[in-house]
Amino acid sequence: MSNVAKIITDAILKKMEDAENLGTSFRWVKPWNSGLDRAYSYDTQIPYKGVNRLLLENDEYLTFNKMQEINQQKGTPEYQIRKGARSNIVCYYNTTPIKDEQTGEPMIDEFTGKELKRGFLKYYRVFSKGDIVRKDNGESLPSKFNFEHFSHEDATEQMQQALDRFNRLFNYYCKKNGIEVQVVQDGTQAYFSHNMKIRVPDISNFNSIYNWVHTVAHEMAHSTGMFLGRFNDQEPKAIEEAMKSYSKEELVAEITAEMLCSELHIPDDSETPDNAVAYIHSWSSYLKDRPNEIVSAAAKAESACEMIMECLREMELEEQKVMNEHTEEER
Repeated sequence: MSNVAKIITDAILKKMEDAENLGTSFRWVKPWNSGLDRAYSYDTQIPYKGVNRLLLENDEYLTFNKMQEINQQKGTPEYQIRKGARSNIVCYYNTTPIKDEQTGEPMIDEFTGKELKRGFLKYYRVFSKGDIVRKDNGESLPSKFNFEHFSHEDATEQMQQALDRFNRLFNYYCKKNGIEVQVVQDGTQAYFSHNMKIRVPDISNFNSIYNWVHTVAHEMAHSTGMFLGRFNDQEPKAIEEAMKSYSKEELVAEITAEMLCSELHIPDDSETPDNAVAYIHSWSSYLKDRPNEIVSAAAKAESACEMIMECLREMELEEQKVMNEHTEEER
């Protein structure tokens, strides 16, 4: 598993290096700005999950073999890989039975009666839909999705709608899970406390809406650890220690926050921060010595993001129910 994990980690470290060379912010997950909110399989329209969200831009992806299958279909143009295009890594986790060295038979867990299995990580390569082009005119493979592009003319209104939706989600999530919210008018410190409290500065203290949403989402991500087993039965002091800078839990929270911002369609309106280079250096140094860490953190972040998004779905169903009841009363 470590060899594949190292390949994946090296790919992410290369993204960090590119951001540093360009003098731009590094994002674990590409911010939403138009069309798709994440990377999807072109064949199935199923979104990629876990560490694949860190490896892939927001687009549709397919293998070389899938492109050949498309070329074999009647009535379709013939496609090829755009000259100079590079493939992208997609990884997946699977298991294989553990077999007895002497008999070759699968080993059985004496407590559960089930086969013992060993996990392994593998990867394959895919191409972005935009890099699959027609041989006759160079046009890209058409998308299978129908979506509205981000309108820069209505950017302020769209941002406000996204912000209002996030605020409702934040309040709903905290109320449902018994988390106290403390918004302070001044100060810069934001944190989640083991006694179920989220403290964040007021939005007026931030230079962009994206940075405020990201900060709140980061603390929400920490809180999911209390419900998803990341903190288990740790003592309060150990929980606080786990959330220190550049730790396993911090990595989970950072990735979760960016997943949420992308899924909630929060455009990145922030400028490159002054500490961007230091941020990249710190995380790249952390990951170089821990090639398995990014895969594990991304999987945990996916679970944390899904927990919060499930709250969003519940909230919007309740809001729709209230609206329907009001409509019925007015008739």
